[in-house]
Amino acid sequence: MVGFRAGDVPPTATVKFIGAGTAACIADLFTFPLDTAKVRLQIQGETKGPANTGHGPVKYRGVFGTISTMVRVEGPRSLYSGLVAGLQRQMSFASVRIGLYDSVK
Repeated sequence: MVGFRAGDVPPTATVKFIGAGTAACIADLFTFPLDTAKVRLQIQGETKGPANTGHGPVKYRGVFGTISTMVRVEGPRSLYSGLVAGLQRQMSFASVRIGLYDSVK
């Protein structure tokens, strides 16, 4: 056979950008609920500072306890509140970071 095979042709910059952004968005779909739970736990911990001696009730306990409380009280959609902004961030930052890696390297 004469010419290039499919594996011999390097991907174009456009394919790299779109592929990197899409891969980051798919990864973010799976990790977003864990990140949301982490932020809720961090915010809860901030209210227990020196001024507040911890007299408030503890609403969340652990990552999976936070997720189950969020689903029970606010519904399953609460795990993905703010997802659009997260996907926009992934599509812009990851596509540039990963898409330009070979060029910068």
